[in-house]
Amino acid sequence: MKAAIIGAGPGGLYAALAAAKNNIQIDLFEKRNVGDGIVCGECIFDSLGIMKKPGRGLLHPVDEVVLQGCGCYVFPLGRHRKLWMLDRRSWQQELARCAARGGVTLYEHTKITPARLLEMKKEYDWIIDASGAPSITSRLNHFSNDYFKEYLLAHQVKIAGDFSALWPRIKIAFLPDMPADYQPAYAWIFPKDTRRANIGVVCTVRGTLKKDKLDLKNVLAQTIRKEGLDGVHVLERGSGMAAAGMLPRLVYDNIILAGDAAGLTSPLHGGGIDMACLSGVMAVDVIVNGNSGVAEYREKLERYTKEKLALEKVTIQKMKTLNFEQFDDLLEGITSKSFFTRFRTALGHREMFYVTLKWFGTKKRVPDWPV
Repeated sequence: MKAAIIGAGPGGLYAALAAAKNNIQIDLFEKRNVGDGIVCGECIFDSLGIMKKPGRGLLHPVDEVVLQGCGCYVFPLGRHRKLWMLDRRSWQQELARCAARGGVTLYEHTKITPARLLEMKKEYDWIIDASGAPSITSRLNHFSNDYFKEYLLAHQVKIAGDFSALWPRIKIAFLPDMPADYQPAYAWIFPKDTRRANIGVVCTVRGTLKKDKLDLKNVLAQTIRKEGLDGVHVLERGSGMAAAGMLPRLVYDNIILAGDAAGLTSPLHGGGIDMACLSGVMAVDVIVNGNSGVAEYREKLERYTKEKLALEKVTIQKMKTLNFEQFDDLLEGITSKSFFTRFRTALGHREMFYVTLKWFGTKKRVPDWPV
């Protein structure tokens, strides 16, 4: 079997490693150098509990998250699901080296156009499109608008400063003046160490974001000022989008969508590294089993995301319907050290309590990871 993979991000690299283990001849195409052009908070929220410890590029585990509403509350999320701070550039470069040692042929600085993709469909048995959103396949098959029906838009800076008071925790700051139509929305501070951090803001958008209604770059500037970081050295700037839901169709003839190209990002926080890795491995698994396996691809992904998405849906609804003071009460209740306070909060938000129990209590069979 001969297959092509488009995109050397987490999904494409995990697909390449899995294919190499299955003795599939793989050509991996990346339009830049591996590890370039990354716009990401670089914190893996392993919401599904499916990832093993990454290799080179792992910085440190994140055990606690500071949630800021009217007040600041510390939530020990690491007790329930793993979080890792990464240096994605070095992590992905190491994965690429592992793939090359396994026999994968990597073509960097090779941009795949829709016309070239049409030719590749005849040259390869299967193509895994992990090119991001909107994907190359969407440009060929005219469904790019599917990514923009509802999506998360983010602006981020990487800065040098003093983050010793926060590190090794991360911070999520909810925005008091953000309208319900743009929820979920928040700012984040993810320290990579005591001297560097990724700081960004994200909101949900339908259609085109109007600057006269919401200027996200200005929101980011306000966040930086509120954190007392005026005048710090900006290392990099970037913007990005993530679809707020899995696309309705994931297979186009012999092309399979994976990662962001499949819309496999969280509608709550926009993260998708774990799902990208999972979908890359599962895409290889289904092509090994032929057309019958490919037909089950979407169903398999949905089984992994069911409980996670149920909790995220309820959380988003809370962010849309509660005023800021009510949402702050919820944050204070779920982070309280008092069992009775947490239990009283659970009774007041029973649907959230129920789906949280389902999420924590559901164990998924971890695929045979290639790394």
